[in-house]
Amino acid sequence: MVSVAFQKTVHVARGELFVLEFETILKDQQAQAITTARSRRLASVNGIVKLNGTKLQVPNETKFSDFDITFNANGNIQSLKEAKIVITLPYESGAKISYQLQIGSGQYKKTRH
Repeated sequence: MVSVAFQKTVHVARGELFVLEFETILKDQQAQAITTARSRRLASVNGIVKLNGTKLQVPNETKFSDFDITFNANGNIQSLKEAKIVITLPYESGAKISYQLQIGSGQYKKTRH
């Protein structure tokens, strides 16, 4: 029988791994916008995350705020309207990771709280 502590550790690890995967997706979308000279979109509505209109498999260990990010063909962010992404990690006592994207550069500042 698997202990409760071990199960929690697995959930925490899944959440953290998906955060790292999401950061890779974010950077990759910007790079693809530049290399293909086409805009790329990453959005979340009611916790459903979509990448260029295709739903991403998001584990239960992460919860996303609503956001809508479009990288222009030059890799810059199109709008500041929804340029903040917040991921909540319910298995880490509701810890939050925020990404504040910077208009013009496509870069972001990551904050954990």
